Amino acid sequence: MEKGQTGSSRSSMKNGIIIAVLVVAIVVIGVSVSYAYYSAWLRGNATVPNNEAGILNITTNLDNVSAIDASRLALIDGSDYLNSAEKVSFTITNESASNLNAVYMLKLVEMSLSKNLYSKYFKWAIVINAGTEGAKTYTGDFADSSITPEGTTIDKENPDIVSGQTKNLFGDGESQSLVIGATDTVDFYLWLENDANVDQLYLTNGSFSGKLSIDAVPVK
Repeated sequence: MEKGQTGSSRSSMKNGIIIAVLVVAIVVIGVSVSYAYYSAWLRGNATVPNNEAGILNITTNLDNVSAIDASRLALIDGSDYLNSAEKVSFTITNESASNLNAVYMLKLVEMSLSKNLYSKYFKWAIVINAGTEGAKTYTGDFADSSITPEGTTIDKENPDIVSGQTKNLFGDGESQSLVIGATDTVDFYLWLENDANVDQLYLTNGSFSGKLSIDAVPVK
């Protein structure tokens, strides 16, 4: 299916036809690097004497890795996203120069999303330290009935885009700990999920852009 065509049948969608979706500008912003503050803020914290500054030095290579920049995303089975979905892989490190532990959160900011992609079939996943005993996986979607109901169709000439949205990718209590000297490897996935029982033609001609943001803060 070429971009701009909706296809002639539901069956063609189920035979691996690619959905026209623009995904761009997944880059890092908002990282606290070499963040220092004075010991007066740390009274009672035995790990940092009162005559020393508290230093949190968080680094990441996210600004140097290739962004997701696909003019088309395939409609795939959800169980296959680890192998087939578009992804960004990067690291987050609490450098040994720090004298404080950290917690961090991930979110999408400055999102622009066409209304047909406010859908339970437009999925994301985060896998932290894949292949290790402590690996963690978080998944979600972009459905938001307060903006538009599932199944909204768009005109390819006027896609009705909502801009300036922010989406937290971790829930309350899910911020990730990062001790001094530790590095987390993060894989962020985006895909459209196939449902053999649903006509998903309304997902065609959608567009999405956004920036992946890391917020890191010190902890005692």
